[in-house]
Amino acid sequence: MKKEKFKKVIKLILIILWMIIVFCFSAQPGIESTETSRGFIARLLDISMKFVNLDEVARENVIIAVEPIVRKFAHFTLYTIGGIVIINYINTYKLKREKKALISLLIGAFYACTDEFHQFFVEGRSASIIDVGIDSLGVITGIGIFLIISIFINKIINKVSYK
Repeated sequence: MKKEKFKKVIKLILIILWMIIVFCFSAQPGIESTETSRGFIARLLDISMKFVNLDEVARENVIIAVEPIVRKFAHFTLYTIGGIVIINYINTYKLKREKKALISLLIGAFYACTDEFHQFFVEGRSASIIDVGIDSLGVITGIGIFLIISIFINKIINKVSYK
């Protein structure tokens, strides 16, 4: 297998692994998903307890208040990673940058839709158009990060090449 084809396969495998991770999170029943979020917040609070002293009631109130934000941020972050791995693969094709970005966005947004559809069938979960929007914004962010970094790297390479 040629080196470029091997890289392309690895990049495709990264997308598949990302999709599997998203699927596994989405397959968690509502109670388990909530406990994952609450556990993450509790660990952060345990670390910050060295600086802030909260009683159990205040601690629980913080967890309740912060949990929806953490859940939405998790969606956004996971799909930002998705945007990066998707455009990293699409970038192997000889297309204009705008077309690569659009194709990547469409793939990421489509997967966000299928992910929410999947959650509709999971106990204690529901499908949310708001989550599709948050996921799609994550994809856009990932695409943007990838493009900014690749443009920056190309400028550095071009400067070195001219010397």
